[in-house]
Amino acid sequence: MKGQCIRVFLTLLCIQPVSSSVFAAGRVGTDQNLAILAQSSGSIVSPISQDMPMGQSVGGHPSLLPKASSSDTVHELFGTEGGYFHPYLSIAEEYSDNLFNVNWDKKENWLTRISPGLWVSLPRRKEVPITIVPHNSSPGGLQLALHDYEGFNRYHFYLLGGLDIKLYSEDSNLNDTDGKVEGLFQFNLRSGLTLQAVDRYTHGQDRFDAGSSTANGLRRYNSNFMQGTFDWLVSEKFRTKIDYSNFLLDYTDSQDDFLDRNDNTVSAYAYYIYSPKTDLFVEYSFIDVSYDHSEGKSKDNKNNFVYAGVHWVTTEKTSLRFKAGYQKKKYDNDQSEGINNNPDGFALEGELLYKFTVKTDIDLKVSRKIDETDSYVALNKKVLAASLVYNQKITDKWIASCHIGYEHADYDQLIDQSRDDKRFVISPALQYLFRDWLMGEVRYTYDTRNSSDDFFDYDTNRVMLSLNFAI
Repeated sequence: MKGQCIRVFLTLLCIQPVSSSVFAAGRVGTDQNLAILAQSSGSIVSPISQDMPMGQSVGGHPSLLPKASSSDTVHELFGTEGGYFHPYLSIAEEYSDNLFNVNWDKKENWLTRISPGLWVSLPRRKEVPITIVPHNSSPGGLQLALHDYEGFNRYHFYLLGGLDIKLYSEDSNLNDTDGKVEGLFQFNLRSGLTLQAVDRYTHGQDRFDAGSSTANGLRRYNSNFMQGTFDWLVSEKFRTKIDYSNFLLDYTDSQDDFLDRNDNTVSAYAYYIYSPKTDLFVEYSFIDVSYDHSEGKSKDNKNNFVYAGVHWVTTEKTSLRFKAGYQKKKYDNDQSEGINNNPDGFALEGELLYKFTVKTDIDLKVSRKIDETDSYVALNKKVLAASLVYNQKITDKWIASCHIGYEHADYDQLIDQSRDDKRFVISPALQYLFRDWLMGEVRYTYDTRNSSDDFFDYDTNRVMLSLNFAI
């Protein structure tokens, strides 16, 4: 009995926030739609992500407003159409049959979400220029690298701020307001040199989970991701880029202090422009992960990544970004290094967008790397994950989509209890465009996890209905 009590106590300290997942958020609509805010914290796992502003698609093609027509394309590219100020609002109601994602004493819940926001751009434009999606358990704070933003203007300024007000029927003490502020400034010189700075501040929460150290499975945090970029087009065939980024993560509950950390990343790229449609590149990244409190200090580590990759845009129908390489993770603490069972391994990131027709497209993402811990009794975890999003425009008003996600997380445990998780998500949705500025959506999500430790198993069903406004 005593041994069981100790095991339960240790297990309750384990954590698996949604931000540690790798499933890509599925696109809520096509470029002719509005989309919505929803509920994960930047993972490739959930079908929708709270890191996406309402109206912003998730497949690397951000858009807050529908495009008027194909004849507007040139004006949009050069920033001569669109507006300076773009307010948006999402109102959603969601039912869940397992609010806390557990396999015992399941609680039903109705969640009301009110998500207002505003973004501004100079020069004016219709589309958000960059998607910044922090990921709490990834070293460096990003699961997938930021897409390059290729602006045609001498400079570009963008700033977005949004709130996510959440009201729970199960327990009003869970009510919370998340918020985010993100921005970009880019300056292009005639010499081919581009200077860019981006920043993203998030006040949010990990998803409910059986492994959380808090009684209700909820963990709130503040994070900030900052990146500076020096990008130089040396000649028609060669390009170089250097990034420096800092990711700061701070959980608000003292029980979660062991997760607080500060990551510093330096990345260097060399590109060979094989053709106007194909870039080949090599990348080296160094990430110094430093935990803030004594509970986490033993997990301080340094990561070295070496990649080779390709960015291939064959036609308007196909876009591929893929890189594969090697990751080496070394712990500063000799004791941690001695028990590290996942010291290095194969690493990859890939994104493929293929448009079968003007009405049908798919978006595929895949990632594999050694992530930081999200559990008090684990040193790290090796994660392989993938997502597929299918979009079908039925008519000018009706759009259907389906997101499928899978994640395999192999934990490097500090206790004599293995943990190997497999998570699967499927989420079909149907959207209706009432007006250019108003979209409705209904979405069903089935989310399940099967673990070698039965404590972490769960099955959850959710149904969501939302109205989304954007100007």
